[in-house]
This record gives sequence, structure tokens and C-alpha cells, in this order.
Amino acid sequence: MRLISPRLAGCLRTRLGTCLGTLGLAVGLAAGCHGEPPPVAPGEPIAAPAEISLGTMDAECGALIAAFARFKDCPNLDEDDRADIDAWSERAQQDFAAGKKANPEVNAQRAIAGACRKAVASVTAADQRCHAGPKPKD
Repeated sequence: MRLISPRLAGCLRTRLGTCLGTLGLAVGLAAGCHGEPPPVAPGEPIAAPAEISLGTMDAECGALIAAFARFKDCPNLDEDDRADIDAWSERAQQDFAAGKKANPEVNAQRAIAGACRKAVASVTAADQRCHAGPKPKD
């Protein structure tokens, strides 16, 4: 009397052979590897960006107010956009007045001037986009 059918025995023999063959391949590959590859050589150092010569806090933040005024004159803006720009400009003026009143230290004034410079760049880019044509319809 057979304990296992010939069909099942053939299936087990095939699967066992495949498993042993895969295991043998894996062991062979692992034995052929000799550790980690050598590290990649470092590239050339990246130079630091040039120091930006900022103006005073008053000058840089005044330039932001002027940038808002130029942006408001764009012919492709609607009245809601102009009202938003007026609100941003008024808020900026209030914040600058409060900043002057607080008389921040030199490093803080430099940080505020840098933030105003970045904001001027953003408003100028928005003004250029506005002059390129009307905004798309939704």
C-alpha cells in the first residue's frame, strides 16, 4: 500500500527540487559577494551663495509698499484683486509702523529687511504675470 500517490509524489519532488535549486543559487551568490562596494568619491564642494547687500529695514520694506502700488496698477486686475492688494498694503504699513516702534535689534532688522526683499520679489513676479495677460477663467 502506497502512503502517497504518484501524482503527489511528482509534485513534491518538483517543488522540492525548485526550492533546493533556488537555495543553492542564493548560497552561491552570497558566497561570491565580498562585502560592500567601495564608497563613491565625494564631488566638488558647492560654493555658498554670494552675500546679498540689503538696504535698511525702512528702505526694503518701503520698496514692498511701492511694489504693491505698481501691482495695483496692472490693467488685468479686477476690483476684488485691487481691494486685496489695498488690504495687503495697509497691513504691511501697519506692521512696519509697529516694527519701527518696537525698535528691534540689528540682527532682527536685517531679518525683517530680508523678508521684505523676498516679498518684493514675489510681488514683482505677480505683477509681471498680471501684465502678461488676464487670468484664466475657471
